[in-house]
Amino acid sequence: MPIKAVVADMDGTLLNSNHRISEYTANVLRGLKEKGIHLIVATGRPYPDVFKTIHKCQLEPDFIITSNGGRIHDGNFKLVREHNIQPDLVEKMVQLRGLLGENNGEAEKKFVTNIYREAEWLTDKLVPQAQAAFNEEFPCQVLGDKLFELRSDDLKGVHEVWFLGHHEELLRLQAFITRTFSSELCCTFSLPYLIDCVPAGVTKGNGVREVAEVLNMKLEDVACFGDGMNDESMLKIAGKAYIMENGQQELKDAVPHGEVIGSNTDDGVAKKLEELFFSH
Repeated sequence: MPIKAVVADMDGTLLNSNHRISEYTANVLRGLKEKGIHLIVATGRPYPDVFKTIHKCQLEPDFIITSNGGRIHDGNFKLVREHNIQPDLVEKMVQLRGLLGENNGEAEKKFVTNIYREAEWLTDKLVPQAQAAFNEEFPCQVLGDKLFELRSDDLKGVHEVWFLGHHEELLRLQAFITRTFSSELCCTFSLPYLIDCVPAGVTKGNGVREVAEVLNMKLEDVACFGDGMNDESMLKIAGKAYIMENGQQELKDAVPHGEVIGSNTDDGVAKKLEELFFSH
């Protein structure tokens, strides 16, 4: 059946190791638009950062799914759907710093907490590698311990909370969050060292469903590309599922029908799209 829409993740999928879209990939994506194929970006990144990347690469997506489905904008950057985490729940998540270990009687925090509050990025600690992965025009506000003093009244409009740390520590954190907040939160690994948390029911897959409804399109007409566990939900519902060579093995195991293609550093998405749409 013909593919009418292409949905692509950004990090590890569309973006290369320098967190940029190659000119070759950008040209292929523009060619899709000329063929009338809808282009949808779906990422765990927040919308202020994604908008900058889209401008820089001169992309023209029809829809932009950000924060793993927490926000959906159209191609004119107009808000279509929004899903926020309840402020009192965000406050509880901020307090998680003291729950996972004791060191000489004092709580030992082994991960960095990050909050997307509308167009703001708040964190307790600057991690240069994390900052470098975002556009310069989207700086983080480093609050230090003041982050943990924020209360629910300060935490309205939060569409994503994410934690950065060693994989083993984050596995413990994910298990605790799942036990404690499973009915209220959805937490997935977008990278082995990064957990994204959004409201329960908010996933890239449901974001794709929402966009398909707006476009009056069947999910079987959609092709999805991804590399991380936060892509699992959309890969499972798509008519065609493509997993990057560099994708997490856990994802390849979870979506056995997905076709493994080239890596993000080798323009794997663009090469597959050329094969699908431009080789005839």
